Amino acid sequence: MPNSVVMQRTKLLINREMVAKRREKTYEECEGMEMTPAQREVFLIVDEFWKRYGFSPTVREIAYLRGKMGMKNTQRLVDRLVELGVLKKVRKLGRTIRPVYINFRNLE
Repeated sequence: MPNSVVMQRTKLLINREMVAKRREKTYEECEGMEMTPAQREVFLIVDEFWKRYGFSPTVREIAYLRGKMGMKNTQRLVDRLVELGVLKKVRKLGRTIRPVYINFRNLE
């Protein structure tokens, strides 16, 4: 085979791997992840809120449901869960916190 054909074939394989969609975690994978008790509490609050109402709680509602009134600490917990890959959210927009296994086209 000519060298250019081998290069093109290799390039196609590399591009397919790069374009492959990242697989999101399932509920069971999220539940099995190592989290602190406070992080697990926030995750379960967001999950139950979605199951009950069909939309996201605000940070204020999460803090209230935890029995805490410090929203900054709750925001840090949510940000840490986003880093762990258990929750997703859109910055600077309200009510966009959601578990990763709930998919919408307009939220990333």
